[in-house]
Amino acid sequence: MNDAGIFYANLLSYRTAFDTSITLIMAQHAILNMRNFKLTIEYDGTDFCGWQIQKKGERTVQSELKQTCEGIFKHDIVIIGSGRTDSGVHAKGQVAHFHADTRMKSFEIQKALNSCLPKDVAVLAVKEVPENFHAQYSVKEKTYRYVVLNATQRSVFGREYSYFYPYPLDLSKVRKAAKVLVGQHDFKAFQAYDPLRADKNTVRTIKKLNVKKEGDFIFIDIAANGFLYKMARNIAGTLLSVGSAQIPMEAVLKILKSKERSKASATAPSHGLCLLNVKY
Repeated sequence: MNDAGIFYANLLSYRTAFDTSITLIMAQHAILNMRNFKLTIEYDGTDFCGWQIQKKGERTVQSELKQTCEGIFKHDIVIIGSGRTDSGVHAKGQVAHFHADTRMKSFEIQKALNSCLPKDVAVLAVKEVPENFHAQYSVKEKTYRYVVLNATQRSVFGREYSYFYPYPLDLSKVRKAAKVLVGQHDFKAFQAYDPLRADKNTVRTIKKLNVKKEGDFIFIDIAANGFLYKMARNIAGTLLSVGSAQIPMEAVLKILKSKERSKASATAPSHGLCLLNVKY
């Protein structure tokens, strides 16, 4: 190869290396522009097949958020929630996070999301958070509320947000039974069976379990460091069985110690349950 050939070969080599460097710099810049956003969300779970995206394409809250975010930011978005909620379960304070390459401010993102999301989902707050924030793994406590309409006649209004239970309830027994469940225990007896969602570690800590009555409504509030599959609804169903004298109050401790789901009462319907808040 003559001198001219060597010159142009070297020039091509330098150009290729330069282009590669520029590509790497641009890629790093793109990564640096990815910002982490925390969403606080409320939704009416009536027409959703739960929170998590389904393989069959059913309508879920996560899929609605993903589709809406991708329409706004024009790139693939991964929505990560604090945890799943089942079909029909509502939320007033679900939390999720996602990364986006955007210069938009948090309030602009909230406005854009709410203008595009369906009427049964709303974003209550958007906050930029540190890179290490994770909506699921950073959770310290969740609070669920189970709502019971304890009246002799059903109500048309609010029927999607409360469980109509027309039987007399002894709330003093319900509250005493609830106290047995407070603290760190193995809640395997209150975990619904599902091989895809079963937790091997079934120990959880219930920090609060309050039962209060307002008019015809009874609110069962459960705050814990985590929940097993259908745990909140299985606890609610068992407490209602105690209150209506279907099982004795003393049976709750035996159920807890048995670690057998068959010993506890039937699962309370999903539409009475609402995720109130998530703490970090």
